[in-house]
Amino acid sequence: MVSSPHLITCIESSSGAQGSNAAGNYVVEIACGGRHSAVITDGGTLLTFGWGLYGQCGQGNNADQLRPIVVPSLLGTRVKKIAAGLWHTLCVTVNGQIYAFGGNQFGQLGTGSDQPETSPRQLDASGFENKHSGVVSCGARHSALLTDDGHLFTWGWNKYGQLGLGDSVDRNIPCQVSFADCRPRNVACGWWHTLLLVDKTV
Repeated sequence: MVSSPHLITCIESSSGAQGSNAAGNYVVEIACGGRHSAVITDGGTLLTFGWGLYGQCGQGNNADQLRPIVVPSLLGTRVKKIAAGLWHTLCVTVNGQIYAFGGNQFGQLGTGSDQPETSPRQLDASGFENKHSGVVSCGARHSALLTDDGHLFTWGWNKYGQLGLGDSVDRNIPCQVSFADCRPRNVACGWWHTLLLVDKTV
């Protein structure tokens, strides 16, 4: 246990260090899940650490990571956004591709199944055709994506209606949420609920 601020080195210059393959000079994005964490460098490299039981660190296994480690299958891919849920992780690349990994008991990865993924899996782009990913957020067991042009997609656990789809049915693929007279600007997922910032259009 650490009860006071503690410096964590994510990028090291020495040969063989955990950050030696991490492009960039400093960290620009951070996210915390239930028991795991993720960071993105200014070079677009994704590193993860913490509890790995469900593959939420994206290292291709279920091992815990005691220090920040580059996600190997995304090495060379520039990541710009990251979000972490209780047992899962989502990230968005500079090209708008969406990757998901970790626990998937309620479809929170959006892959169309309930199977966990220990390595990042790219989501089917057909639902996001001609839409550029803007904001991504994770709740405990659900996920949300807001595109740059104001389209909101949600998926995963929906027991309390947190997907905003008018029912309490879980979804294992991204589903678009309909709005009248407003344009979504930002989205944030809580453990069991979702908050949306909108502009009124009328």
